[in-house]
Amino acid sequence: MEAFQCIKTRRSRRKFLAKDIPAEIIEKIIDAGRCAPSSENSQPWQFFIVKNRDLINKFSQINHKYNKDAILSCNLIIVICVDMEKSPISFVEDGVLASQNMALIIHDLGLGCVYLSGHKFNDIRKEEDIQKLFNIQRKFKPISLLLVGYPDPKEKLDNKILRDSKELIEYR
Repeated sequence: MEAFQCIKTRRSRRKFLAKDIPAEIIEKIIDAGRCAPSSENSQPWQFFIVKNRDLINKFSQINHKYNKDAILSCNLIIVICVDMEKSPISFVEDGVLASQNMALIIHDLGLGCVYLSGHKFNDIRKEEDIQKLFNIQRKFKPISLLLVGYPDPKEKLDNKILRDSKELIEYR
């Protein structure tokens, strides 16, 4: 898919088919994440692939009342973390840039995903719960989670209406 078409057509998906994702596809997704820009080229990422249904079910019970059904139907969760020793200042940006690269390649490969925040400045408990559940060392701060799967074609998506670009631009 052409890059701009991929950007324009990517949508958050919350219903997935019960179909395994091959290891080769997971590796391509991770490769897209590791190609993201990072502060001072620190490449601080650590990606945790969660396929264990018991862990996914437990995750659906941790403070995710709005995304519970999506969590339960996804095929895997990618937890995007940043090594705080490598990126102590720009860790959020570094993690989000990797997440966006991964979301775009997921769409390009014919899969779907929805982005969940793993980090909130005012809620350390959320990231601690994620670290504990998925057995992630404290030095790796969870920034985001991607729920990934083959999109259910029956999922009804709302029309995505974008603001006109003329509203967004101010020349100086």
